[in-house]
Amino acid sequence: MEESEESKLELSDLPDELLVMIFDHLDVVGLKEASMVCSRWAGLAFSGRRMDRVLLKVDYTLHEPADYDKTFLESSRNYRHLQYAYSSEEMGLNYFLRLLGKFKNSIQTLKIWPSFFITLHQLQQILLELPDVQHLSVQSRICYDFERRNIPQEPFPVRSKLRSLLLDTEIGLQCDGFDIRTVAPNLACLDMDCDSQQALEVYTHFSGQLTSVGVFFKTDEYFLTFCELAFPLLEELDFYCDDQQMFDPTAVRTICRFFRNLTKLRRLTLRCNVSKEVIDSIASRCPELLYFSMKTDLLQANSLQSLGQLSKLKTLQLDGWMLDNVFQGCKPIPTLSSVRLVSTKVSDPLVLYDHLGNVAPRLRDLVLIEVDIDDDVLRFICDNFKHLKCLTLESCLMITDEGIKYISRLPVLRDLQLAYMDISGKTITSFLSNSIHYLSMLRCDMITDDDLLKLPVAFPSLQQLDITSCHRVSEDGIVRLRAVMPLCCIEDRLLTE
Repeated sequence: MEESEESKLELSDLPDELLVMIFDHLDVVGLKEASMVCSRWAGLAFSGRRMDRVLLKVDYTLHEPADYDKTFLESSRNYRHLQYAYSSEEMGLNYFLRLLGKFKNSIQTLKIWPSFFITLHQLQQILLELPDVQHLSVQSRICYDFERRNIPQEPFPVRSKLRSLLLDTEIGLQCDGFDIRTVAPNLACLDMDCDSQQALEVYTHFSGQLTSVGVFFKTDEYFLTFCELAFPLLEELDFYCDDQQMFDPTAVRTICRFFRNLTKLRRLTLRCNVSKEVIDSIASRCPELLYFSMKTDLLQANSLQSLGQLSKLKTLQLDGWMLDNVFQGCKPIPTLSSVRLVSTKVSDPLVLYDHLGNVAPRLRDLVLIEVDIDDDVLRFICDNFKHLKCLTLESCLMITDEGIKYISRLPVLRDLQLAYMDISGKTITSFLSNSIHYLSMLRCDMITDDDLLKLPVAFPSLQQLDITSCHRVSEDGIVRLRAVMPLCCIEDRLLTE
């Protein structure tokens, strides 16, 4: 018996409770597409916990402040994360304060991106509108407002819920009336320079409660004093200082002692070159480390041998020139699933990747950006890293069409990302892969519209395709591709960069 028309269930008939469960599994692009179906779907897609994935960008350098007023003051969405950019001294503050008033009870994150600076008074007015702000980022200098020097200044509001603060420069700490210790007494995350006595005092005050620190030393005046502080709860550290400090024998002893005390550290980013002695101290006393990123220009042979002690390490990023035997003697790290190599230059790449295969026997994600590899090295990778599920090649200019074909030897590869690569469309569509679900191409300028139409045959399991600034790809080509791949999510940004 045929099913009656009345009994057929349409997507529009799904109850809100079921739609919400579906929307929870969509990314922001998927939520945007769902919101265009109907007003009910729009209300559900951008509500509740899904708003945690949305950043509202208010940019007065691109649009008039009144345009945002007109658009968002009537919005029913409760935005939680807001980025505010402006270029003039006028900055449209009154417009922005009205916007904040609209969302004051929901805003948790505010990122301020002025082109020049922000005054203490302007920052104060903004914070007055945000009683529940949890994350504040000020990407500019905070300056005293001399035009208001004869006006009595109200104290800064205390924001007890503010847990994370980023200051592009600590110069604002020298302004009377702005004391982070009073404004944000419960701070847990602080990202700020440490090149003044005021900054050092702030770090000293919060050192016992901070779980995340991002610190940048432009000079070495306060560097060693900072390294004498104790951060017993620290889990994340983003660190930069002059390379010389990391190799001075007297300084190295203080630095090693500093890292040996960070026993709870889980993420470490060193934006400077370090000595083997420092790496050994980190590896021996930071057993919880999951993510480790470092510069490698000055590493010696066997410098990374001690990393084998990091039994929980999942992600390793190495940036810069290095010797091909830096991993020699390093024990396997079974948990190491992601490796990112940036600007890596070595005398014998095959030696490096052979050692890497031993160190990371279960490697699933490999990112190679501006690395010195050719077709033979890529063939070695594809023949020996059989667990790879994600591969990114960016600006690897020695790889030719012939080398790209070796990627088909990776049996479980799901994500393939290619950027700034001189490869032909014929090559990218010549090997068949049933495993690849996601393909991204950025500035692959030899790819054409006709090449795109061959993707369904080359990648029959493709679920998402991102095409960015591939100059021989047209909007018409994207339209035709969507017609032949209706189930694939295709994102095109043809005019960017």
